[in-house]
Amino acid sequence: MKKVLWTSLVAMALAVPAVAPAAAQSATMKVAHVMAVDSARHKALLEFQKYVQENSGGAVTVKLFPAGQLGQETELIESLKMATIEGYVGGGFDALTTKLNMFVMPFLFSDVETFIKVTKSPQAAAIFADAEKNKIKILAVGDGGSRNITNNVRPIRSPADMKGLKMRTPPMESVIRTMEALGANPVTVAYADTYMALKTGVVDGQENPNMNAATMKFHEVQKHLTIINYIWNPEPFCVNKSWFDKLSPAQQKVVQDGAWKYTEKQNKLRAESDGYYLDMMKKSGIQVYTPTPEERALFREAAVPVYSYFIGKKQFSQQEFDEFKKLASGR
Repeated sequence: MKKVLWTSLVAMALAVPAVAPAAAQSATMKVAHVMAVDSARHKALLEFQKYVQENSGGAVTVKLFPAGQLGQETELIESLKMATIEGYVGGGFDALTTKLNMFVMPFLFSDVETFIKVTKSPQAAAIFADAEKNKIKILAVGDGGSRNITNNVRPIRSPADMKGLKMRTPPMESVIRTMEALGANPVTVAYADTYMALKTGVVDGQENPNMNAATMKFHEVQKHLTIINYIWNPEPFCVNKSWFDKLSPAQQKVVQDGAWKYTEKQNKLRAESDGYYLDMMKKSGIQVYTPTPEERALFREAAVPVYSYFIGKKQFSQQEFDEFKKLASGR
């Protein structure tokens, strides 16, 4: 009898199916930004979405919210900190880390290749890490476009030509302080209202990357364009740090790698489109001028007080900036 009972128990045990290993915990990643769906930013985010979902085996679902659907940049950064969204791409550097303003000091970078190289440097990684004190993890930074100047008064060939111009500026202190240093009068106008402000003479000019200026049709109401590339905008890809920390190591790697793949794709699309948008503006009849190296040096010299201003505000130290400036020079 005991033998029969034992045999039955063994048979029952063997009949119990093996417990499958636990599946990776799933996660949802809502990524928001303010650019249109036909922008380089959104097109590259579609690539990020595909990469992460495929390489996480579907464990990480990426949902994209373009064109300010969930708010403007200031609101989106607050949503990121509160973890009501998990990802964000855009500006608002002070709210991420004030040290990011080193990237937007005027006339540091001479070309986009050097800018991109710096974004991948150990010094840049230290700057990105500073955002973690604000509950934000910066995964990658790409090329957000270089800023050029348009106006309706005269060609801009030297800082003296900027004197007295009413220049529309975004709420970006590095831009405002640079315009002041060059002798212009900064005027705050909402981005969406800039076309009409230029057309009616509320402001004489504006400054933006070529793509922004062309897609907003600013060239239709401006006479002169100066290709000066005085600031290369960084484009940070950010996530909520607590959310990222809860991912498995494998999922973290996929999201991190995906962010750099996003950056590479966005950089490529922006580079390819810049000439297209410049040609579009030229065909409209706008007069284009590119300063000589000697003229550009005069602009750089005039902008030096901007560096001191930010150092004085303790947004970064003199030593940090000197090291970054040397890196940005390509030396």
